[in-house]
Amino acid sequence: MPIIANAINGLFYYMQGTPIQFASLDQLLWGLVATLQYYSLPVMALSIAGIGVALVASGDDIERKSRLKHWIFNILIGGLLVFGSSTIATVLKGFLGGN
Repeated sequence: MPIIANAINGLFYYMQGTPIQFASLDQLLWGLVATLQYYSLPVMALSIAGIGVALVASGDDIERKSRLKHWIFNILIGGLLVFGSSTIATVLKGFLGGN
């Protein structure tokens, strides 16, 4: 029983934590963008691969092919928004003299 009690006490100690601290709002926002990009790329790649397999396996079902192509298109648009917006923001920041 002492092992469980120590584990619970350690969990409560860990959960106390500290608030998120950042030097500037710019660092926070770029950190969030980088995290979003880091986790969204593998999800998008696996989703497109799975949808591609379903597209090949759909046979002659025109409606299903149309739906799957729509999903691929939506995923690509989402990737364009996630990765393109940060690229445009970086270019604008450099052009306008940001650090």
